[in-house]
Amino acid sequence: MRTRMTVLAVCGAVVLAACGGGGKDAKAGGSGFKPTTDGPIEIGMLVTDTRAEVARNGVGTVSPYRDEAHAMVDKVNAGGGVKGRQIKVVDDVIDFSAPNHDTAFEAVCQRFTKDNNVQAVVYDGVIYNDSFNSCLTKAGVPLLYMGQTGSTVGDAKAFKDNPGLIAVNAVSVTRRVETIMNKAIAAKYLPRGSKIGVLVEDCPYNERAYNETLKPIADRGGIELVKGEVKCAHGYADNGPTLALIQSFALKFKSQNVDSVMLLTLYENGIIYYFAQGAHAQNWSPQYLLFHPQASSAQMAIIPPEQLTNMRGFGGFPIMDVTEPPAPSAAQAAVRDTCMADARAAGLSVQKIIDEITVYQTCDAVRLLQQGLTNSGGLGGTEKLVAGIEQIGTGFVSALTVDGATKFGPGRHDGMELTAVSSFDSGCKCFKYTTPAGPIG
Repeated sequence: MRTRMTVLAVCGAVVLAACGGGGKDAKAGGSGFKPTTDGPIEIGMLVTDTRAEVARNGVGTVSPYRDEAHAMVDKVNAGGGVKGRQIKVVDDVIDFSAPNHDTAFEAVCQRFTKDNNVQAVVYDGVIYNDSFNSCLTKAGVPLLYMGQTGSTVGDAKAFKDNPGLIAVNAVSVTRRVETIMNKAIAAKYLPRGSKIGVLVEDCPYNERAYNETLKPIADRGGIELVKGEVKCAHGYADNGPTLALIQSFALKFKSQNVDSVMLLTLYENGIIYYFAQGAHAQNWSPQYLLFHPQASSAQMAIIPPEQLTNMRGFGGFPIMDVTEPPAPSAAQAAVRDTCMADARAAGLSVQKIIDEITVYQTCDAVRLLQQGLTNSGGLGGTEKLVAGIEQIGTGFVSALTVDGATKFGPGRHDGMELTAVSSFDSGCKCFKYTTPAGPIG
């Protein structure tokens, strides 16, 4: 999904459609929430079970997030917990191969909120699902995503309708589109008269982003859009037809004289892998406007070389954006050292860059949870915990984002704050930043 060969895509590229998310729009609520003021703070820990997919296709990785997250929670508890209260983890799994993800997520939600009394849920985010957001919103339980390295977690409306939805270091599809378009225009990658082929996974949040954000920016810039749609996946069975359709859009876009390609899909890198194969077969090399380009050597190795040369990135994770990431700031380096030391002290294997990224993702989520609970006086639930996270403002240093920068506050629950433009350098055959970092949007 995010890549074909790394744990950045726990799903694996061959199953990218099944990681979509439909569901109904959520309504704010939570009147049935039962807050706790003493004893352990129960936190739901949800990870995705991808074992069946790995066995079936030989591609993908069994989710490593549970062990990492438990290690981080254990460290918090060993330090006295939060406001003198220990964190008690309530584990659950979502089956990646489930035929209907909406039903599966509803069952998980009921176990967390009815069978248990969790005060928040931390989730690896492999499958984004609006129904899960809605169910937890109605129960008054906030949801923190720990595994979304720059992938979208719904649009601005999804965040508004789900006040407990927190993306630790990710970005909404609304802000993602604004960033890609505005920075591509500023960098002169999209002059007036450009034509963008937009591959849209037709989930409600993507359709809204296309109509309400992408199209107005394109119209103002004199840029034409050519839309291609694939089905918003609600389960594993939706996978097969989508993969074939993705490759067919290369011929469609080429025949309509498209010069650039953009993806309004939850998982970008997995889809771009299949699209690039289709474009290669058509002897066509468009410009790709991506949040994260194919920057690692492993990723570059599986993309046809001529498809790499016109890839532009606009993301906010140096470790994914460029082949040789710049040194982190002192504050971010200190956070990374602490996260890595905690993981190794717990006996976790950290041998490759993909292992490091997983550690940083989980460490960010648990640290933000801890900081939010500290600010709320140890009180969970959407009303108290989210207010505690909003108080953080720019005071949370991420292990992953550019310079560790994040921002939280009322109306701002997706934390990524800075991005920079990157592109392929034919000299080093690598991706480099071409602009300084600047605010998203």
